[in-house]
Amino acid sequence: MQREPHPGIPAIGELIAGKYRVERVLGSGGMGVVVAAQHVALRQTVAVKLLKAEALEQPEALERFLREARAAAAIQSEHVARVVDIGTLESGAPYIVMEYLAGTDFRSLLRKRGRLPADEAVDHLLEACEAMNEAHGLGIVHRDLKPGNLFLAQRADRPPIVKVLDFGLSKAIGQGSDPGDEGITATQVVMGSYQFMPPEQLRGLKHADARSDIWSLGVILYNFLTVRYPFGASTIPEVVLKIVSEPPAPLVSEGVDFPEGLEAVIRSCLEKDPAARPQTITALAQALEPFATRRGRSSLEIILRREGPQAPDARGSVSPPDVRASVPSHTPPGSVHTPAAPRSAVPGLGSVRTALGLGSVHAAVAPGEPSLDVDTATVAVGSRPRPLGVGTTTPVAAGRGSRRTLWGVVLGVIGAAAVAGAALTVARRPNAHIDAERLSSFAPLIAPAPDARSEEKIRLGRALFHDARLSGNGDVSCASCHPLDRYGADGKRLSRGSFDREPARNTLGIYNLAGYFALLWDGRETSLVSQAEEVLLSPKAMAGSKADIPAILQAVPAYRSGFARAFPGEAEPVSFANAIQALAAFEGALFTPGRWDRFLQGERGALSDVEKAGFNRFIEVGCVQCHYGPNVGATMFQKVGLVKAWPETKDRGRYEITKKDTDWMVFRVPSLRNVAMTAPYFHDGSVATLDEAVRMMARHQIGKELDDRDVSLIVSWLGCLTGDIPQVATGEAPKPPAPPGAR
Repeated sequence: MQREPHPGIPAIGELIAGKYRVERVLGSGGMGVVVAAQHVALRQTVAVKLLKAEALEQPEALERFLREARAAAAIQSEHVARVVDIGTLESGAPYIVMEYLAGTDFRSLLRKRGRLPADEAVDHLLEACEAMNEAHGLGIVHRDLKPGNLFLAQRADRPPIVKVLDFGLSKAIGQGSDPGDEGITATQVVMGSYQFMPPEQLRGLKHADARSDIWSLGVILYNFLTVRYPFGASTIPEVVLKIVSEPPAPLVSEGVDFPEGLEAVIRSCLEKDPAARPQTITALAQALEPFATRRGRSSLEIILRREGPQAPDARGSVSPPDVRASVPSHTPPGSVHTPAAPRSAVPGLGSVRTALGLGSVHAAVAPGEPSLDVDTATVAVGSRPRPLGVGTTTPVAAGRGSRRTLWGVVLGVIGAAAVAGAALTVARRPNAHIDAERLSSFAPLIAPAPDARSEEKIRLGRALFHDARLSGNGDVSCASCHPLDRYGADGKRLSRGSFDREPARNTLGIYNLAGYFALLWDGRETSLVSQAEEVLLSPKAMAGSKADIPAILQAVPAYRSGFARAFPGEAEPVSFANAIQALAAFEGALFTPGRWDRFLQGERGALSDVEKAGFNRFIEVGCVQCHYGPNVGATMFQKVGLVKAWPETKDRGRYEITKKDTDWMVFRVPSLRNVAMTAPYFHDGSVATLDEAVRMMARHQIGKELDDRDVSLIVSWLGCLTGDIPQVATGEAPKPPAPPGAR
């Protein structure tokens, strides 16, 4: 008989305890393995759970294994996988024999199906509540409830049923502490699945009670409805900080339709202070009843017949099982109910910001995952940690010196500060989840594909764009003020035109103009052709001559052939009108799509979490009122100094053209595309940095004073609007045709 290569994993066909023949391996974790086996006498398929050889050397792992057997055997609910046998092999290794379940766990189900309808999600949760109500009634707290530990078991003659699995982290409550916990919690071990772990459990297993399971059930219901997490983030430290310091993300931000009041129930489960949550499973089930079907209400009836004990608060007293104190009676869908958590509710993170400064270690996230999904992990503070538990338990050591990981430090701070009784002082953490509704105000850039004739115009326009002979003094070209390799802005407060004349306003970028509703700072031109004409003839820009330019171009053979290809069939293709048409064609081909566009098109990894959080702050602060659409602006006129007067009113914007009082200090809203590359800012070029430009916009346009954190986040997102310079602008260095007689 061929044996499996890993010691402790039985081979197919091997006989366990003389009566269970192994058929296949169902699953294997760091410490244990579960196999499907047949009882040779009864010919009944069962699931057998065994410890691996290395786990037998760890007393804590053995204790957890036996604890799971005792807890599962004590609970008679049909919603717990039934234990049918336990025993010890000749090697001394224990085993648990459980009923064999056909079906799938909810983590896999959600990945396959997506989010569940509200009534189905509530019904499933109420079945889990049946099991947990009985467990709590027996003084057993699960401490690791999550979709992966809820199983939808198929049955031949009846509908599927929810089964609660894996009581390996359970503990006894009520009559004193569990003796089996003492050796484990002495070093402030933090175990569980972080997305589903309440603040008090982050301090250590011994701090969890029945209300901790109620928190986890609230997260599970949120996950059922959204396939996301209420405290989603891409790294463990961010998850921890959100759990202890931020309100859960509103269901409405996930685009979920849900009955009025259901979100309030979920939020009541996710109160930071355990005393503010529903105090019993019964209270939670009663709050969920209005959203359940007949099937779910039958679960409630069973729960009411056997109500679990009321949960003791931190002082050992008993709190009334009334969810109404923590669920607002009239909370509309999408509203935010965020009572402040008492400092005593989540102590132990006073030094988190210091810890975060030590470095950054990111947990791996599978491509396409909406946010972090970290299974059980172990951290021991102040001693050499050992892997604990069975199955999905993943040991992670809080190392020392240069090997200390960021999340180990964060959790170490939690444990150490909790022992010292430190108060929570956690800075706000940015929200990296972007609501799809917020993206509806934006669209990716789409550059039109040129036809053969327009390609000839673009090629001709490119040569003209770089030809200084079009200027009155032969000293500047369009590219002089709009260098294409610098995103079309020369970086000067005010550029210099022909004859070294100074224009009145700061030079704008030259990319993506084809999508603008109006051009120039005051919007006085509405087409690329009319803008090209104005710039060529303006005394403070090119200072060219409408009569001289055709003669200059006609004298160059390469231009004569270029105009003929671009404007075939015309008797006199070399003309001023055709020159500005060619310039407009070239400028209209200059598009800079980039990471922001790829993100809008579905590539969610195109932006970092910081950039996503910056976008959220951009929306929340109110910048989107003027900056939206494909160009993130360039869609409207707006008064500068809308809320607070602008400090300089020498340039009065559109008023200079219309002379209307309503146009006083009104300018075209600029595009924010490539804004990080086009300093200085504003119509007068008076602001050198993007940080200060953001502050001024918030102050004068919205009436808000932004702190450094908000400015940094918004600027981070603005950086992702820097696009890729197109091939039409970055090919072989553009050189105008040589003048007559030149070699």
